[in-house]
Amino acid sequence: MNSLVKPIAGLLTSRTDLIEGVLEMMEPLFGEPDIRGDWQAFSHTNYYEPEMGPDLSRCFVSFSKLMPGEAAAGFKQFTQEVEYRFAVKGRRIVNIDPGYLDSSKLVLVSGKHGGHKVALAPGAYADVLLWYNKGWEPLPWAFPDFRDRSLFSLFTRMRSSFKTQIKAVG
Repeated sequence: MNSLVKPIAGLLTSRTDLIEGVLEMMEPLFGEPDIRGDWQAFSHTNYYEPEMGPDLSRCFVSFSKLMPGEAAAGFKQFTQEVEYRFAVKGRRIVNIDPGYLDSSKLVLVSGKHGGHKVALAPGAYADVLLWYNKGWEPLPWAFPDFRDRSLFSLFTRMRSSFKTQIKAVG
């Protein structure tokens, strides 16, 4: 049972009004959302602006259903399907970065290969961004908003929820 993880997702959009519909579509795989962070301006890069436009915001959400860590291989394909259900004229208006956390790390599942990423399945790579050692520690390649520690209190709440859940399944 100790290979269970808590699914999380980073949602990036200029259409924050869509979050309820997006989360509802994610529930069949991840369970109900249980912790939701605040929307924060996404200004660290303009990478997504050509496709999604300006004034992007991001929030992170965790979900109630604990899953085997190995299930993360399918997270990206599932969330890409959700993204395209909301697309307008073939362009995404929401980007979903799925992943998970457990008591020792936070991992996002990326569709992009990178030197530090580990292949999980075709088009799905594990990107360990934070590890927990008496507090969250960003790894050198972590995104700027992970390195500036602004998300640490949210991720600590999610980690506490995970630890409570994992005790309950014993």
